[in-house]
Amino acid sequence: MIRRLLPVVTLGLLLVPALSAQGAFIVRLGADTLSLEQYTRTADRLAGEQVARAPRTVHRLYTATFGRSGAIERFELVEHNVSGAPGPAETKATVELAGDSAISAVPDGDSTLHRRVKVAPGTVPWYFQNYALLEEITRRARAGGGERYTTALLNLGDAEPWTVEVNRLGRDSMTMILGPLGTFRLRVDEHGSLLGLSGIGTTMQVTVERVRGKLDLGALSKAFAARSLGTLSPADSVRATLAGANLAVHYSRPSMRGRAIFGNVVPWNTVWRTGANEATVLETSADLVIAGTSLPAGKYSLWSVPSPDGWKLIVNNNTGQWGTQYDAKHDFARLDMKVERLARPVEQFTIAIEPRSDGQGGVLALEWERTRAWVPLSRK
Repeated sequence: MIRRLLPVVTLGLLLVPALSAQGAFIVRLGADTLSLEQYTRTADRLAGEQVARAPRTVHRLYTATFGRSGAIERFELVEHNVSGAPGPAETKATVELAGDSAISAVPDGDSTLHRRVKVAPGTVPWYFQNYALLEEITRRARAGGGERYTTALLNLGDAEPWTVEVNRLGRDSMTMILGPLGTFRLRVDEHGSLLGLSGIGTTMQVTVERVRGKLDLGALSKAFAARSLGTLSPADSVRATLAGANLAVHYSRPSMRGRAIFGNVVPWNTVWRTGANEATVLETSADLVIAGTSLPAGKYSLWSVPSPDGWKLIVNNNTGQWGTQYDAKHDFARLDMKVERLARPVEQFTIAIEPRSDGQGGVLALEWERTRAWVPLSRK
């Protein structure tokens, strides 16, 4: 039950007490350590550093400066390329917040992108995988004392802020709806300090744990320099010819990384992007019959609904969207898939177009973990 909904402008800006705190986080994607972060917080300053390993290893230094109201007035991020991968050795991004404006300067290839964005007072600047800044939001939510708290977050370089909603679940639990990324589950202490976070089922899929002690991130950045994780879900394409029809699927390929996938990373009975990143796309140069349904030549996005009781393949007329932007009103068809259990696990998600030996038909197959789901294809 919601007891009250306090304004974005005031909640947390006047109620969060002055503090002196420090903390450190380890961020994992399955069995892989994705990044390490530590920070120091005083009444007027948040300063921290981070080592991140994807796609290349970088060492980041960041500083947020707070005004008298408690809102962030300036944010600076300096990133050093320590892996030797192609790209600049150092980049710098800044955000200045005053009144209803955020003025940012962020790297954009070989130049700098300057942007002014209209924001609400109290908006928190952010970049992906920074958890000290998310802790600023959980502390404000805890200090407000209500069941629900909303604010705004501006991801570096974006033209519009995201809405963030925090809901209290008990003394030590919250959920955070973080713009388009999804709903995260958080553990916090009585001050709202972040103890742990689960993004399983969101587009980030990470777990975060608060750790004790001081990290030597300078040494860790050197240790990780030659152990970058690369692109976490690389783009790929599969092409085939079926009875003279040219077919192609363009998709991104996440990996298991020691995780249970279906029913966990990919929830049951929920529309899945069938890959990662942008929506998966099927192109055909000729009319097809797919799982008994006629499909005209053209371009479509592919989605799926995994379930313990059977899978559905969704063929949608929209293409070019991000993989969280599914719109059912543009569905062309929902098709039953045949499902098989594989003898050996498939580490990296794979889509295959498999023509029959006679060249007149075939299957479109999805394989990941120990699951193979497929539909028959033929030229119409």
